[in-house]
Amino acid sequence: MNKNQIYLFVCILLLWASACNPPEKEYVAPKIWTMQPIEITTAEATFRANFMKGSEAIKVFGFEWKATLEEDWQTVHAQAGTGGYSLPMVNLKEEIQYTVKAFIVDASNNKYFGEEKRFYTGGTLTDIDGNVYSTLRYGNKVWMTENLRVTRYADGTPVEGRSEGPIENGDGPVYYWNGEHTPYFMEPNFGLLYNYVATTGGASSLFYRQGVCPDGWRMPSGGDWMELVSICEGTENMKTKTWRELGYTNANSSRFSIEPAGYYTDFDDEGFRSVYFAAYFWPCTFLFRDLPGVHCFQLGNSAMSIRCVKDCEF
Repeated sequence: MNKNQIYLFVCILLLWASACNPPEKEYVAPKIWTMQPIEITTAEATFRANFMKGSEAIKVFGFEWKATLEEDWQTVHAQAGTGGYSLPMVNLKEEIQYTVKAFIVDASNNKYFGEEKRFYTGGTLTDIDGNVYSTLRYGNKVWMTENLRVTRYADGTPVEGRSEGPIENGDGPVYYWNGEHTPYFMEPNFGLLYNYVATTGGASSLFYRQGVCPDGWRMPSGGDWMELVSICEGTENMKTKTWRELGYTNANSSRFSIEPAGYYTDFDDEGFRSVYFAAYFWPCTFLFRDLPGVHCFQLGNSAMSIRCVKDCEF
């Protein structure tokens, strides 16, 4: 056997050895991210997670969760879609903080967790008239998730009700209503529209005032509203399906449930304006049909909706 034949023979042996004993594939771990739960109510929430597959198949998707103050975690499994998975949870307890973390298990039984996320389930608020409202915590504040419809101050002093009439500086506390805002037929839940005097309780400024809000609650500021919209990741996640909009699907995933109650004005041509097309909240917060975001400006003499807010100490 000459040198060339020997060289060829060695090459064949090396190729054969390489084919029979390929190098081990490098293990790449998957990645997982726990998303903030959405669609939270007094007893329900939707857990969410995103993931990126590693070098092995993933065989188990799920969440571990518990009431934050408890020690033991509970485990639930979920079905995955492309790059993410979610699971509606029911039978949660009212006004409780929960902790949730997503996990995945790969084909080699390696288990990986996403970071922990915390959230509060909702509660309820009852005003002096006996109206019951749903409430939810967003950040360090608890908000009413329905429009106020009380007809008296917390001390029992009545607020005048009108279906029409001027809004002037000399007016006392007034709420306005028409077919959509009647205090006896709240479908949908548009609530009542309050003038400035009713909103402030006669004070020169409404910021951090109780006004017509129940005891322990106050009027929000423009900054409170901007913070809320940021937490809810945009107004499109805060609107109900009552809005008559084009090009938007209002999922209301934040469960803040903004209704297009419009406003009442005596500017130029008095009457109810923008019902089903816009929402106007004291002090200066407005949301419009087909336009994302929050807009602040003074509307002049008008009556608008109210959502009361409460600061949390923890």
